[in-house]
Amino acid sequence: MKSSLTTRFARTLFFLIAATTATSMFVIELFVEDVEDTILGLELKADAEFFAVQLQQGDFQPIQTARLKAVFLSDGEADDTLPTYFQNRTMPLSEEIEIGDVTLLIHGERLEEPGGKLFLAQDITIMENRESLVQMVLVGVASVMLLIGYFAARAGSRYLVRPFKKLTREVLGRVPGPSMQQITTDYRDQEFCDIAEAFNRFLTALEHHIEREKSFVKLASHELRTPLAVMSGALNVLEQRQSLSMADQKTLARIRRAMETMRDDTEVLLELARSEASEGDARTIVLHEVVQNTIDDLEHGLPGHTERVTVYNNSPGLRVTTHPALVRMLLRNLLQNALRHTHAGVEVQLIKNRISVRDFGAGLPENVTERLNTIGPPSTDTSKAGEFNNTTFGLLIVRLVCERLGWDLEIAQSDNEGTEFLIHVHNLA
Repeated sequence: MKSSLTTRFARTLFFLIAATTATSMFVIELFVEDVEDTILGLELKADAEFFAVQLQQGDFQPIQTARLKAVFLSDGEADDTLPTYFQNRTMPLSEEIEIGDVTLLIHGERLEEPGGKLFLAQDITIMENRESLVQMVLVGVASVMLLIGYFAARAGSRYLVRPFKKLTREVLGRVPGPSMQQITTDYRDQEFCDIAEAFNRFLTALEHHIEREKSFVKLASHELRTPLAVMSGALNVLEQRQSLSMADQKTLARIRRAMETMRDDTEVLLELARSEASEGDARTIVLHEVVQNTIDDLEHGLPGHTERVTVYNNSPGLRVTTHPALVRMLLRNLLQNALRHTHAGVEVQLIKNRISVRDFGAGLPENVTERLNTIGPPSTDTSKAGEFNNTTFGLLIVRLVCERLGWDLEIAQSDNEGTEFLIHVHNLA
């Protein structure tokens, strides 16, 4: 599942806040330590200078206070008289040591007059404890800042994404049709206004396209029905004359049947183009009879197809309530496609609520199989317009008819051993 834009914004903002907080705390810690070292170092150096003057004047006395210890070791004296932490030290000396729970900052330097070593030790335990307290306070402040940053990041991300969500809701709420409401362009940010205006231009172009398509369908409906009506009238005139031989009457009957099929197919294609189907045309039909009549029409129209189609009827009483013309067009296009792409036979099987049409050709291209092989209601079809450019027009009609009938189209097999289409039939009677 893809993450939302709000979550991404929140994570990015929180990461920036956390990085800024961590950097600030690190800099503050370095600054505090540097200040502490500088102050203590300068203080001990000042004390050392003071005691050096006293030594030169002969007024120096070893000092032992609660926080400061100062001793002088003359040249030639053994350093075992000194405290342990002063022994065996190399001059000059400046170091922080710990003795038990006590932290000492020791300082040592060599004096030329009088000759010897001056040692100072300052107890900085209180300062170290205060530093630990400061560090704990800094950690607490950082935690509070991160907590505030977390909620600030969430609130900020929602605020930033609010225009995106508004625009997304408006786009998702638009349904293609002859009249579509325009998207509002009253956004505070110019970028969102530009997006909304661009989408409105797209909606306007889509409305014009739909209007042209409706006009074309109306024109096609008129132009196709007129010659069919003329043909039907001419056939009626020929029949009324009763001057035809028996052979001519059979030919005339075939012409009338073909004309009626053309009329029905024209009506079906126009309904598909208008994305509608008349409920009044639905009737209960026997699938085996429709399959057999379709095969007979193909064999009469193209004698080369004679006896190439074999029907296996495992469900003799299979009946459905649907549009006969749509079913006939579906079967005719499937059979024509199978017969066109193989010189071998074609098998048709009626199995429970399925129709199987199988050929033994070279199979369909992989991209065609992926686009056609979907099972589910038509509403789940997400194929884009123009995706059937590489398929045959007959398979496009098969797909559209299945969607209109509410049936499911599946390609059960498509390889070098042949292709098998499965039509999952609904609306059983």
